[in-house]
Amino acid sequence: MKTREEAFGTSANRKRSEGFMGKVKSSNILSTLFYVFLGVGMALVVKQALAFGLATDMPVVAVVSASMQHDHALQTHYQWLKANVGYDEAYVNSWPMPGGFLVGDMPIVQGADIYSIGDVIVYSVPGSDVPIIHRIIKINADGTYQTKGDNNLQQLPYEFSVSKEQIHGRVVAIIPKLGYFKVFTTRVFGLS
Repeated sequence: MKTREEAFGTSANRKRSEGFMGKVKSSNILSTLFYVFLGVGMALVVKQALAFGLATDMPVVAVVSASMQHDHALQTHYQWLKANVGYDEAYVNSWPMPGGFLVGDMPIVQGADIYSIGDVIVYSVPGSDVPIIHRIIKINADGTYQTKGDNNLQQLPYEFSVSKEQIHGRVVAIIPKLGYFKVFTTRVFGLS
């Protein structure tokens, strides 16, 4: 029969084992923190490279609202455009991003000198930290733009006169579902 020390090890052996395990845990935490900071740093470098290459300060955004979703498109998109600005369905379907996009998608944004009717643009609204992603539906006589979310029943007050200085760029591509992390942080923590 083993003695108590043989069965459980001596207290010196336990202390050495606990010290080793503490070092391993500490090493794992430091390693994890290193990779987290490395990942964040790489993401910032990639974002800056995209910003430079796409000529915008906001090269990627996350869709956090359903304003560009096309689940009710016949009522809120085609019919509204026909009744309010006289555009027929064929003309509207010739626009970029004719099918809209979903909450959680991540648009790629490119700056431009000229924006056209039908372009989906990303712009800022005074007093809001969240950028707006809506479609240009009209160019005003003064050169400002009118926008509308494809899935919105009407234009919002800030959409009747969007200046070029407010615009970060037009949506040129969509990466599906990659923006869900942003949606999660916005909804749960109120972060924008």
